[in-house]
Amino acid sequence: MTWFRQRPFVWLLAALLGLLVLVPADSQAVGGRLLSGVLVTAAYLAGFAVVFKARRQRAVALLTGIPALATTWVGHFPIEFPRIPLAVTTHTASILFLGLTTAVIMTAVLRLRAVTTDAVAGALCGYLLVGVFFGHGYSLVEALAPGSFRGGDFATGPPDPGQVQLTLTYFSFVTLTTVGYGDVTPVTGLARGLANAEAIVGQFYLAVLVADLIGKRVAQALSEGATRPPLAQGG
Repeated sequence: MTWFRQRPFVWLLAALLGLLVLVPADSQAVGGRLLSGVLVTAAYLAGFAVVFKARRQRAVALLTGIPALATTWVGHFPIEFPRIPLAVTTHTASILFLGLTTAVIMTAVLRLRAVTTDAVAGALCGYLLVGVFFGHGYSLVEALAPGSFRGGDFATGPPDPGQVQLTLTYFSFVTLTTVGYGDVTPVTGLARGLANAEAIVGQFYLAVLVADLIGKRVAQALSEGATRPPLAQGG
């Protein structure tokens, strides 16, 4: 428990990596959907426990996080819900929760005076959350305007909503990291504009956070060097 309190962002980073790496590509399998729901829940709970300290922040996080989690588990029940309203509710709530979480993490990391393992993990958490945030943004665009993306799973017709999110989250990280494989492409103005915004935000995030961490690490090293006693001179 002490280790968790000292390095909370490390735990959040582990939950996010589990969500992004371990979710099976075939989300239509029962085991895949269940694992996806469990990992999404774990990531949301870890984010809530680690990030939000102030009472007002927790209230807002609950208002956005609970609907996002609830709609994630809807597919596990034998009840038919309207697809478009459900998708809009899911992605809108997720966008609000992830946006708030990323903003709070960035503020916390920028306020740290020393560079620690947890500070680096926090910066990485924020970067991964930006990718997930835009993945929900693209999914929302596709839900409101089907056909906004081409290639990948979209080449054979409209994919399942769960597969849409997986595909567009993948596209989000390809855009965020400026890899640009080109297997999935935005074709509408809104989708392309969102991709432009993500590419800019991704580079700006890295530039600001990396520069801040390097500056703090240099200052930390200089401070430690100034306080270190000089070596004894041989006589």
